[in-house]
Amino acid sequence: MRGGLASCPASRPGQTEGRSMTSPAKTRRFLVADDDAQVLDAYGRVFADLVASTAGNGEDFDALSAELFGEGAATPDSEALIGDVVYCRQGEQAVSQVENALARGEPFAIAFIDMRMPPGIDGLETARRIRALDPNVNLVIVTGYSDHKPSEIALAIGRPEKLFYLLKPFDVSELRQLATALAHRWSCDNAVTDELALRVAELERLNAQLKASEAKAQEFARMDALTGLPNRMGLSERLQNDTHAVEGTDRQLSVLYLDLDRFKDVNDSLGHPVGDELICQFAARIREAVGDDGFAARLGGDEFAVISLDRGAIEGVVKRLLAGATEPYTMGGHVVLTSVSIGIAHSAPGRPHLVEAMRQADIALYAAKAAGRGVALEFVPSMERDILGAQRLAGDLAEAIRSDRLELYYQPLVGADGIPISSVEALLRWNHPERGFIAPMVFIEAAEKADLIRELGAWVIRRAFRDARHWPDLVTSINLSPSQLRAPDFIDELAKLVAEMSVDPTMFEFEVTESVLIDDVETAARQIRSLKDMGFKISLDDFGSGYAGLAYLSRIPFDKMKIDRSFVFNVGVAEGAEGVIRSIVGLGLALGLSITAEGVEHAAQHQVLQSAGCHNMQGFLFHRPLPVDETLRAINCGRLKIAS
Repeated sequence: MRGGLASCPASRPGQTEGRSMTSPAKTRRFLVADDDAQVLDAYGRVFADLVASTAGNGEDFDALSAELFGEGAATPDSEALIGDVVYCRQGEQAVSQVENALARGEPFAIAFIDMRMPPGIDGLETARRIRALDPNVNLVIVTGYSDHKPSEIALAIGRPEKLFYLLKPFDVSELRQLATALAHRWSCDNAVTDELALRVAELERLNAQLKASEAKAQEFARMDALTGLPNRMGLSERLQNDTHAVEGTDRQLSVLYLDLDRFKDVNDSLGHPVGDELICQFAARIREAVGDDGFAARLGGDEFAVISLDRGAIEGVVKRLLAGATEPYTMGGHVVLTSVSIGIAHSAPGRPHLVEAMRQADIALYAAKAAGRGVALEFVPSMERDILGAQRLAGDLAEAIRSDRLELYYQPLVGADGIPISSVEALLRWNHPERGFIAPMVFIEAAEKADLIRELGAWVIRRAFRDARHWPDLVTSINLSPSQLRAPDFIDELAKLVAEMSVDPTMFEFEVTESVLIDDVETAARQIRSLKDMGFKISLDDFGSGYAGLAYLSRIPFDKMKIDRSFVFNVGVAEGAEGVIRSIVGLGLALGLSITAEGVEHAAQHQVLQSAGCHNMQGFLFHRPLPVDETLRAINCGRLKIAS
């Protein structure tokens, strides 16, 4: 009998090397390492019985499984338990078998290892090496007497949850029960591992899709949907790259600001579709005029910019732009004649100053407009005097804030169906005693430049808190400037005002634009979380017109996303605009945000936005901005209509 078991490895009768006996699970393979051939033969008789069937012993196996692994342990099936048994007389042979089995993708489920196997390495070293090769195999230390304590064995081998002991002489039923329980536990662990692998693969697939979606969204964020030119964000990135390219050289960075003359007259007289077509045709002429001598972008409305690293080519570019812009534009039976005004600024050779070049080009454009339009002017220091007018405007604004001569109008927001009024947005208005109503973007820009924006913002918040008492059951939205949000004492001052005026923060929503995120996202996130902790809702305003990406959106706890009016305006006008809307809505919904579309002016836009899944609408189609008393009447009128 000893001679029949002397070779290594040896398979017992009725067993086939490598054949799965437990399909579809992995084959349960056993390894036995013992220097005593009679002991190996005893193992063989027990395992031969298990190869035949485990039926009839289920209750005993269940009991041992529960004892070893808890009540959730798998129960044995009625199929053959063992697919293969390998017997070894020496520890080195056992380690080699494990290594080969792993290489073939046929790992062992259980390894029974005798602690004393002279000559060669002992059972402890054998088990340690096997564990290093395969951390998932169940190791059964078989011993009658050991030089090592169980705690020492566990420390040397590792993974004590997969380490078990069997004392010699062992009972046949005890060996059968232990082998069965461990074999089924190994199969269960493999099933869990396979399931986890599938889940990981699925997560990786979803992550790849998410990255592709984000890349597409970022591409849209850098491109003007109407003209196909880069937008302000795309221009900013290109300017940064070109700035680095000329540093330390004799090259100059040139910036051109372009404004289509009397564009508002075209829009007002012929309508927005004609205006949009004019913008598109003008953009095409800019591309042709600039060619390879620069980089063009649309900043918004009828404003464009061109940057170039070739100072010598600028004169030719400007001539082509001026000539090309004056050629007649034909659109749907209408012929439009217009021109372009251009402001030009150059950086010092090899020392580009991006912000300064853009500022000077803007001043030069203002001078070109003032010179009668249709001309191009390079910045000269004397143009700075025109800034004095803006300073006077800032002085008047400061006085208007102090004397409480500003007003808040409120534009109602409605549900997806167009009714009822769901909230109102506070909009600042200034009726100058001499100049009449001044466009908000004009005096807000003046406030930013004159460092009045925080004072102006504080006035708006206090007035909105007071006016909202007229409609206590509606949420009031208030716009926050980046300067306000970044102010270190903003949260503390706001908390004092809330307490002073007994305000319920849950009935107010602060709107922030994407520009607050690009400079210091950590500060913005911290301030926004503080506002949320106070109870205020937070809305991301004008989404798609600036810098926000998935990374920003996932780090800041927004409640609402407002789709920029430029996307809404393009519905029915620009090809693919509806798809962009649906992509933005889908992104917002995936992030759990409420979606509002602003700038809704036509029923067709409303229909597309409603079908895309927008929750709320805002725009002239429903309500224009109204003074407080008219806002209150609109709210009450809406309630009466609903009640009727």
